[in-house]
Amino acid sequence: MTRTSGALGGASVKSLSNLNVLPARRLPHVVAALGDSRIDAIYLDASTRRNRGARSPLNWANALIGHRLVIGDDYGVSGDRTDQMLARLAAAIASGAGLLYLQGGVNDIAQNYPTAGTSGATAFANLRTMAEAGRAAGMQVVIEAEVGAQNLNTAAFVTQINELNALLYEYGEETPGVHIHDARSVVLNATSSDTAVAFKAGYTSDGTHPIPKGAAYWGESLAALLTQIIPSRAQLLGRNRIELPSNGRRQLLLNHLFQTATGGTLSNGATGTVPSGWTGHRVSTSTTAAFSTQADASGLGNNVVIDATFTAAGEEIRLYQDVNVANWLPGDIVEVYADVQIVGNPTCLASVNLYLGHNTGSGGTTYDSFDLLHGVTSEAGPDHAMSLTLKTRPYVLNPTVGAGPFLTARARIYSSGAGTAQIIVKQMGVRRRSAL
Repeated sequence: MTRTSGALGGASVKSLSNLNVLPARRLPHVVAALGDSRIDAIYLDASTRRNRGARSPLNWANALIGHRLVIGDDYGVSGDRTDQMLARLAAAIASGAGLLYLQGGVNDIAQNYPTAGTSGATAFANLRTMAEAGRAAGMQVVIEAEVGAQNLNTAAFVTQINELNALLYEYGEETPGVHIHDARSVVLNATSSDTAVAFKAGYTSDGTHPIPKGAAYWGESLAALLTQIIPSRAQLLGRNRIELPSNGRRQLLLNHLFQTATGGTLSNGATGTVPSGWTGHRVSTSTTAAFSTQADASGLGNNVVIDATFTAAGEEIRLYQDVNVANWLPGDIVEVYADVQIVGNPTCLASVNLYLGHNTGSGGTTYDSFDLLHGVTSEAGPDHAMSLTLKTRPYVLNPTVGAGPFLTARARIYSSGAGTAQIIVKQMGVRRRSAL
């Protein structure tokens, strides 16, 4: 079948709307993300999609708004033009999501598709087709304005970027349920001009994709929009002391609110005080990792304060707990969550991420799941105060377990270089779910 620009390869908007469920039954916080490599960056593992990456602004936005969104499989393919994205539109709508998140256009413009003078308008026509199909199916739509790329450094390229964005703005102004998010003022340098695109220093490594620092700033801007259009919902964090491991096996970790502030373990030269049941660990002996506790303002428990001094990129500090084998069973559906604060203005962080690890036993397979995993530790991460809710994607524990299985939850701090940082972990838990 030959696909023409703006068309759906034989599938009309009307036929796609037949995939619709009643709008009231579309969950507004469930996201179907469709786009190019910048959408593909939501996960670092293309096959299992368990490892959410720190280069994705959507992941940062979600962490900043308390994980209000549910992000399942993404529909991003590296290198895709908007006409190629159309092939996955039906699947994104059929996912049942209530929010369609679109990002594309840079590849159309870079490839002069279909011509040098029409690439911007063509990309817009395809994005509008996707948005209208989503609207017909009862979805809200968020479209990222095209930031561009630093190799698009001619007046002809920049003209097409501007044309695409001007059309998107006009479309968003007149179309209910369509929201245009524009990160250009956040991530682009003031030296950008009508002949060149320039990112702010330290926001990208290749001139197209944000590294964790740039993605964090982009995510803050996106979070401001999402809080206006996505209703708040029940918090996933622990809010009372009755969520104990003995209470129906819903909370699998001991002391998840750090109610007992002392009695934990210090490992590999880490110093200070760690709550009961927990281990404070430094991976590199050149790192200084000082742990302490303080009362939480909620009165429910305590916070773990981690004062770190790094000497180089790639150093790591962990706060972790191995889940008691008696608290979990093969086939359980689990997720780890944490409430984390970055204090001050650190210049040495690559990322603060969350990890769930499961091994099926001696000689078995290890399964990992991450939230805000960094790709390259030398890349700069967040450099200012932030409050983050981290959560891994729900995961089914392998039903066949040999001798010596384990399940572990870790909050991990990675350095991008030498310097000091303070991180506060307010709570951390592993929740057993009834369903994915």
